[in-house]
Amino acid sequence: MDRIKKLIKEIFLMIDCFPRKTASFTIAKQIMDLVTSIGANFVEAQSSRSTKEFVSIMAVVLREAKETLFWLEIVSDLKLTCPDKIDRIYQECGELVKIFSATVITTSRSLK
Repeated sequence: MDRIKKLIKEIFLMIDCFPRKTASFTIAKQIMDLVTSIGANFVEAQSSRSTKEFVSIMAVVLREAKETLFWLEIVSDLKLTCPDKIDRIYQECGELVKIFSATVITTSRSLK
């Protein structure tokens, strides 16, 4: 959970540095919605009532994290923030995607 919170904070700080343009606001809103959804759904998964429900919610977390990666690529392509900042955030989000993916796969196997 600490890594998710850190990612949320880093993304919010990054967004504060975006240029004040319509496209930036649109992209910022999308990324903020996604990354906060990752955190909220992760918390929800921790209190799931069954393994099946856990896998289902973690699949949402994984999907949101992958979409966040997509939007971070757009941020990078449009050069909305400095490259070193976006690279670090992208790398951390990518590592979380791998963790969430492994969690979903491993836990899904236990359902069979």
